[in-house]
Amino acid sequence: MKKKKLWIIVLLVVVLVGGGSGGYYFINHRSTTAEQKQVVKKDSPKTNKLSQKKKVIPKKSKIHIVAVGDSLTEGIGDSKSIGGGYVTRLTKKVASTYDVKATSDNYGVSGDTSSQIIDRISFDEKMHKSLPKADIITVTVGGNDFMHLLKKKGMDLTSKDIAKEQVAFDRRLGVLLADIRHYNSEAPIYLVGIYNPFSIYLSNVDNAKQAFIDWGEGSKEVAKSVNNTYYVDINDLYQTKYVEKKSKKTGTNPYLSDQDHFHPNATGYDMMTDEIFAQVQNTKKEWLNK
Repeated sequence: MKKKKLWIIVLLVVVLVGGGSGGYYFINHRSTTAEQKQVVKKDSPKTNKLSQKKKVIPKKSKIHIVAVGDSLTEGIGDSKSIGGGYVTRLTKKVASTYDVKATSDNYGVSGDTSSQIIDRISFDEKMHKSLPKADIITVTVGGNDFMHLLKKKGMDLTSKDIAKEQVAFDRRLGVLLADIRHYNSEAPIYLVGIYNPFSIYLSNVDNAKQAFIDWGEGSKEVAKSVNNTYYVDINDLYQTKYVEKKSKKTGTNPYLSDQDHFHPNATGYDMMTDEIFAQVQNTKKEWLNK
């Protein structure tokens, strides 16, 4: 009887010890598995993607364009049905592309040289009020400076004459851009270069084509010296193989006005606007973001 009781006690001890170990293992295993699942869940890429919100950069709802310059800004040569040259077209493109309300002030005056535009920036009170509100500023200048040189030299004009005038013009251009920056230190300025409308008429001038390229390069360097200022090159815009073929037959450029053969016509302004807008799009962070 004593032996039987002893075996029963031994058996109970074995069961209790075994059960306790199993219980410990079971509880400990469940706890470890739960912790592993939490780690996996925490490090899951899906969870990270959901938790990371996209940064939404707020944009302006209204964009104001201020255009300063000469006859190209005024829109001389454009069709009566559209009018306003590149300024009208650019305003519409900005509005439709970015779903904003776009407005513009056009301070283009036909015949103005760089010196005359500088004077207007200094004394025009409307410009003084308008420029600080601008989100985008455009400038056309230089064509009339060149025309004055052409009238002075006539058919005796040389590439050296053009290069000399370019140096003086670059100094005036620097002053003009600095004056604009005085009234608006942040809005991007898009400086539109001059183009060569005289390729048909200046065939007698040696290296005339290169002189226009050099003039443009000079303006580009001046633009680089002024913060947030971008140069828009349109020198080759109206000098294509199509133009060469057409001019040989008609003696005129199909992208220029029939009235003066100097300013762009409606198609010419379309082309100019596309060049300006491409630069505006490339730098939208400068003017669209709040």
